[in-house]
Amino acid sequence: MNIKYFAISIAAYFLVVPSCKKPETGDGTDTVAGKEVSFTPDRKTNLRNPLCGWVLYNGIGEMNYDFFKRYESMSSSEGRVDVTSYANTILVRTSWAALNPEEGVYAWQESCNTPVAKYYRWLVGEAKARGMRIGFGYGIDDRDKHEPFTPPYVRAKGAKGYETKTGSYNGWTPFPDDPVFQKCYEKFIHDFAQEINDPEHYEFVHGVGIGKWGEYHNCIYSTGDETNRGAVIDWVSTLFTKEFTKIPTFINYHRLIGSMKSDGAADPLSEGFVDQCVKKGMSIGSGAFGMGSYFGTWEKGIALKYQYKRPVVAEGGWVKTSHGDAAFKDPHGYKTWSDVRQGEYNDAIACSANCLDFRYSKNVEDSETYSWFNDAFDLVRKFISEGTYRLYPQKVTVPETAKAGTQVTINHRWTNLGQAYCPTNIPQFKDKYKVAFALLDPSNEKPVAMYYDEQAQPCDWYKNKPVSYSFKIDLKGVKPGKYIWATGIVDDASADRKIGIYIAVKGDFTADNWLKISDVTIQ
Repeated sequence: MNIKYFAISIAAYFLVVPSCKKPETGDGTDTVAGKEVSFTPDRKTNLRNPLCGWVLYNGIGEMNYDFFKRYESMSSSEGRVDVTSYANTILVRTSWAALNPEEGVYAWQESCNTPVAKYYRWLVGEAKARGMRIGFGYGIDDRDKHEPFTPPYVRAKGAKGYETKTGSYNGWTPFPDDPVFQKCYEKFIHDFAQEINDPEHYEFVHGVGIGKWGEYHNCIYSTGDETNRGAVIDWVSTLFTKEFTKIPTFINYHRLIGSMKSDGAADPLSEGFVDQCVKKGMSIGSGAFGMGSYFGTWEKGIALKYQYKRPVVAEGGWVKTSHGDAAFKDPHGYKTWSDVRQGEYNDAIACSANCLDFRYSKNVEDSETYSWFNDAFDLVRKFISEGTYRLYPQKVTVPETAKAGTQVTINHRWTNLGQAYCPTNIPQFKDKYKVAFALLDPSNEKPVAMYYDEQAQPCDWYKNKPVSYSFKIDLKGVKPGKYIWATGIVDDASADRKIGIYIAVKGDFTADNWLKISDVTIQ
């Protein structure tokens, strides 16, 4: 049997071995002499797992240094709440120009002293300090804006584009098929990826920035028609998947993706373009959840097409501050904002969405976040407990005694409590997360040996469909003594191979988040 050793100290090793049996669905497991341990699920704790749960938005242009202070003590229907304890991710909503004000100058560099850059670094630092990951959504289009969304240097270098006017502001946006623009954008995306291509602290990039509101529709091309539409989609999807290799990227899919239109029937080419982006490694998201006219049969069909194949980022479409009472003309027949929140939640569940949004407003009481906690607090908790993925081992059988150097069998059964799936199958997470069993030293509860069951893939665990495994491991190299069996889902790409996905179970955990199963004596 192939055994791979990883040194963790002079006397301790990680042992990685494959499972010797294909997984089975249902309750069937091999008979194993040993101790059977059943676990009770934890349905309430908010687990800060990758691509999981609520995302709290922040509009970086408003530079609100009271952001965390106000959201960490926000009034709700049940008293004061700390919103950051419910949200796992901060989404930085910004623009290309804010992140890259001059050629070669970036907001994340300490030498960049623009007010927005200083705020950006403060926001990222505060999010990291709270154990939250950072996601990004941004645009490059000046339409409906009051400041540049594309850096002025792009136009100065000769890029062609179009002018627009919003109030007294004269805007300019490059054509997405312009070669000068594309060269500048490639440089920015490359350097941006060098900064944030780190899944320890960064969650995702949602959207590619092109089109009105950065949503990749209502595009304007240099040709005046859609001749170059397919070429641009191919270029930008290749660019993002080439550069962001460790954090997921999401295409903001739309029935008119890349089209010059924003409304109307689904373009016959749109689904193929989504397929093209997904095939290259992108996942899918939409900013229209809960909007009956914009998130309908076609959009839900795309989400179901990729159910359990790609994660979905959901963003509620109706915004109180910008749409007002228009939400109550929605085909869903909403009467109250509580109804709107329910509609967004229903769409998210129907599409097995991994994430749902707490939208931001500088006036907290006008924010969608405030609405969720005052009009639909029960749904906030429900999405955590039933919406996004929650993984746990229902039952594990381990030997209580074994001889050093022999082979033993562990039976284990896992399930998912949530509607969404754990996306360990996306290219950015390939071979990253491993179901592991460990022998812990009782004196410090650190692994002496660790074994990966390669057949147990978290992406295969769907709601209410438990999967059972029989896993044979070799105790070669383990010295006689007393140990503790433990299990967890390890981030194999991390330097110390730490637990990477927290499991939803009530049990006895070590300080390093290993779930203890039973004592064992190696003779």
